[in-house]
Amino acid sequence: MHKIPGYEDDPLVDGAYLVDEPLFWATHLLQCTGGVEDPLCAGFGVGEADLWQFYGRISGEGQWPVLSVPLSAGHLLHVVYRNFPDDQGFDYLLHHPEWKTTVPLATVEGCFRGPGLCWSELLAVAHTTAEAGSPLPFDPRIFLLLLPIMSDAELPSDADDVLAAMLTACGATGDTGALARILLEKQGCWGPQHWTLTPDGRISEFRHAFRHPAAMSSDALAQVTSLLRSGVDA
Repeated sequence: MHKIPGYEDDPLVDGAYLVDEPLFWATHLLQCTGGVEDPLCAGFGVGEADLWQFYGRISGEGQWPVLSVPLSAGHLLHVVYRNFPDDQGFDYLLHHPEWKTTVPLATVEGCFRGPGLCWSELLAVAHTTAEAGSPLPFDPRIFLLLLPIMSDAELPSDADDVLAAMLTACGATGDTGALARILLEKQGCWGPQHWTLTPDGRISEFRHAFRHPAAMSSDALAQVTSLLRSGVDA
């Protein structure tokens, strides 16, 4: 279990086991629908009561699951289920074992901050973590894990098909095309947003974003962009 600055006194647990739980993805993607469960239950073929029971299990204050995505040069992208009593949220942040602090990408909660990355960056991270020899060019688990903080007003024409394939790979058994369209229309707390690639890095034009010059230094913006950059970015 990686140590995360700022969470030393919190009951963090390794949440890697969750990705194999049948109800996890439908529950995790509630972040994308604002808590609306109907399309997720239909897409994954799960019951509403079962979904919310599982949600209660992973949002209990006694344990805060952490799922970590390896990036280049030892950097990690942590997803922390921050389970304060009656104030549950999700923190997405970058860290390196040598850093004394983390770099926040997004926070999904009532007072949300984000988005955290654009579509091409989501593809880049999922491609980097894909297993050798896999029939899919992207790691579907990483793709869905980070989907809640993706926002992009300029999605490519095949975005629905790509997401539908990721949903199927992670156990969705219903109409994955319909679910993909819903998820990409809603795009979490912030809806579709525009990004601008500047000399200091890629910035979000959304005022609630961490990746904005008003919230993040130029050095940090450049570092985040470098860690998440796709080799085919324009």
